[in-house]
Amino acid sequence: MSTMDSVLERVRRVDPIREIDLYQWGTSAEARRVFDFVVSSSVVGRPRRHRARWLAGGAVVVTGAFATAAAASGVLGGPAPDPIRAHLAALDDGLPQDLRLNPDVEHAMAVASTASGVLYAADLKEGGYCIEIATEGDRPRGAACVTAARVGDRAIEVTAPIPSGPTAALLVGGRINDSRVERVVVRYPDGTSNDVVLGLARYWLVEVPDSVRSVALTDGVQIAGVDAGGLDVSTLAVPPLRDEDPDGTALDRAQPVFVSTISTGDDLTLVLGVEGSVNAAGATTLELEYPGGTSAGIALAPDGSYRFMIPPDRQSDFESSSGKLIARDASGQIVASVSFSSVANSQRNP
Repeated sequence: MSTMDSVLERVRRVDPIREIDLYQWGTSAEARRVFDFVVSSSVVGRPRRHRARWLAGGAVVVTGAFATAAAASGVLGGPAPDPIRAHLAALDDGLPQDLRLNPDVEHAMAVASTASGVLYAADLKEGGYCIEIATEGDRPRGAACVTAARVGDRAIEVTAPIPSGPTAALLVGGRINDSRVERVVVRYPDGTSNDVVLGLARYWLVEVPDSVRSVALTDGVQIAGVDAGGLDVSTLAVPPLRDEDPDGTALDRAQPVFVSTISTGDDLTLVLGVEGSVNAAGATTLELEYPGGTSAGIALAPDGSYRFMIPPDRQSDFESSSGKLIARDASGQIVASVSFSSVANSQRNP
């Protein structure tokens, strides 16, 4: 039985309700009583660094209304809307079988909520889970997945999407993975803190209050997992929630050779090309060294940028091996280099 199934079964046993009554019941005092009973019990569940660019592809998003209702009412246990399911399913697009997460999107459900967002979760086929915060009704804001082998790495898993606009809510969510953690506390840079109301199966979602919004945007927040005695089991620093680098390129020029691989979402074992910039002082030429030792020259623009499409018969060379970009000065001496491989290989060997 999955984490989701076990929670729902326990809710049914404590105080069964009809599906047609779900929305009305979800806001009642009785719902809070049952919710507190389930959450206070121990629910035991089963237990992607180069930037890559996609040429085409993407998930089809179908508008749904359930997330809006869930965010407004606090109803938990309801099914994830189609856009969330599609986004979670798309995590496996283009990946070889051994790297696929296989989230159970059909049974993805709302596990925590605030007035401005909903946290959805889906169990993974081999254990572990994926979580995703939705805002503006059913808009996916980025998924985070934890495999069964990694559940024990963090006492608390945290996801915190960059706000979608200047006045959008600041949301932080996640799940408690360590049985020692009894509660989650969010601490703000101004010295204030708040306990987080837990959702189903030890998932949680918190909305940063307006009173500390500015400091959370500039300095981030801290999430602490606290045990029954009030001691911190784990603390995690959430970085500033303001998007200071919307294009994701702010640090590119700081690297001696910056490389971004070009792929399609259909097959992430292939590298169709590379692009980026050579920033090392004195560099005049750039070459690509394939796995195995053969090489090809790459033209540099006056500003040091480059773009090179790899011949079709060599695009699979990087499936499980790394290539290298080598920058040389006018005398032929190496001044900088960087390795790269396919997205699939980077995930296999992070």
